[in-house]
Amino acid sequence: MEMTINKLIEFCEEEEYTHRIRCKQYDAASGFTRTGNKDIRTACAFSEEIKSNHYQQMIDIMRKYQKIAEIVTNNELEWGNTSVRANALLEIKKVVEDGAENNHHASNS
Repeated sequence: MEMTINKLIEFCEEEEYTHRIRCKQYDAASGFTRTGNKDIRTACAFSEEIKSNHYQQMIDIMRKYQKIAEIVTNNELEWGNTSVRANALLEIKKVVEDGAENNHHASNS
């Protein structure tokens, strides 16, 4: 059985949610949620947060892929037309740049 991109996104969303909830549970159990004291935050909470972030990055990448695939599909019949191809490539470039810009901002947060 082949997994569609939508099913893969749905799977990653569920995993991201699960890891985010586990992180919150570890933070609550350690007292970090109540105190904000980073010294008492557990390795398990950090691990769950990292996993949650990784799944979110995968979701973002798959959504970019979906947008690019949509651009290609929408222009497929006229791909031989130079102006159509150029416009489609500009749209793809924007999707890629927006993604790189969003990832850059996220890593600086």
